[in-house]
Amino acid sequence: MNTLRMKVVLSLVILLIGGLTVPFFITNVNASQPQASGFLIDFGDWNVTFTEMDMQKNSNPYDALETACQDNNFTSTIDSSGIVDEINGVSATDTQTWGLWTISSNSVTWVKQTEPQSVGLSNYTIAAWAYTSAGETPTVAVDDLGRSIYGYSQAERIIALSPALTEIIGALRAVNSLVGTDLYSNYPSAVVAGQNNGSIKIVGDYLNPSFEQIAAQVPDMVFCDGSLYSHYAMCEKLRNTGINAVLMYGGDSVQTIMDNIYIAGEVIGYDLRAGAVISSIEAAEREITDAIAANTQANNVNAMLALTTDKSPWVSGSGTYLADLTTAVGGDNVFSSQNGWVQINSEQIMSANPSVIIVYDISYSATQSDYNSMINSLPAEWKTTNAYKSGNIYLVCGTAGSMSEIPGPRFIQLMELTARILQPGTFTDIQIPKYIGDNYEDFLTFTKDLDFNN
Repeated sequence: MNTLRMKVVLSLVILLIGGLTVPFFITNVNASQPQASGFLIDFGDWNVTFTEMDMQKNSNPYDALETACQDNNFTSTIDSSGIVDEINGVSATDTQTWGLWTISSNSVTWVKQTEPQSVGLSNYTIAAWAYTSAGETPTVAVDDLGRSIYGYSQAERIIALSPALTEIIGALRAVNSLVGTDLYSNYPSAVVAGQNNGSIKIVGDYLNPSFEQIAAQVPDMVFCDGSLYSHYAMCEKLRNTGINAVLMYGGDSVQTIMDNIYIAGEVIGYDLRAGAVISSIEAAEREITDAIAANTQANNVNAMLALTTDKSPWVSGSGTYLADLTTAVGGDNVFSSQNGWVQINSEQIMSANPSVIIVYDISYSATQSDYNSMINSLPAEWKTTNAYKSGNIYLVCGTAGSMSEIPGPRFIQLMELTARILQPGTFTDIQIPKYIGDNYEDFLTFTKDLDFNN
């Protein structure tokens, strides 16, 4: 098993263990202090205005709104019952309204306050008047330890401790400020160039970053990965020694990847670029999903997402970003009743009987001989499935396979590939082969230019 493959398997095990230990850890850290005291006005679609203010003096949410509007030259209209009708020309409608939302200490969850008149803001980490529709929550405002993401100075010396976080820094065009990464970060190409010329140092591997090597780079911002317990501990250690650190979300869904892009942009002072990245991803996602919706012949497809072709493989249940993007393009994950990456037995494969199987395995090459080798070595149980009988087993390897392991901005390209695999009747412009590797961009149109390799 090669080094990167071993890393992935170990990461899955650590994640499973971490899921049991992290909650205990969180209750014993001080996540109650916000990075900056202030108030948000959230217009929706990632359009947020932060106003720094003393929440002890502006504990009344209406006073806080008035102060924020004055500081930003916004208008606001509030009726006699305390309902906010309008902020800066954005008016409440039948489907979208202004509401007061808060995040409590030691929490990452927005809560809508049904009686704003009785709320004291000094009791919360952060608060916002937000413009939302039913079922929506405001834009992410705290990191994975419940700390405000607002109020940092623009970062000039950044360290990213996971490949996904490094890719986000690359997408924000902030590689020139990057002074350190984990061992496995190898995208975008400018990062590799920096590692080779010494301007970007390796500060440990993904699972076990080195505090000493991080501190030696004198960073003004370190991004840690919330999917690993070791990164929780590192984030706290760094902050306790006076080094700014943010614990990003684990990237277990499309939403958390987008949240991480937004957080990174806010934290390092690249918020405009973050908005542009998010907008481009959202536009491409709409094109893909609208094309599927417009095809009256398109149907949901039972799919299995596997990391290996073993008799008892690791597969994606719900709660992974691969499952999330697959669902978005009409895939019904046959193991959605499971949570996260799980190891299943052969009987479960036979019972689930997927119509399409996608194997994400970087130990193979995107060649006919490797694909034939994979198919010929499949356990007997796999060969009972409709996917095998109809020839709908796909191998995603090489660069495309590595994207499946990294919940970064390029998830949108993996989404298009998945859409083309599951919905060939919708996307007839390109015929998808049974194996896809380093040449994956040859099979993209909507997202071809969204590699963020700048």
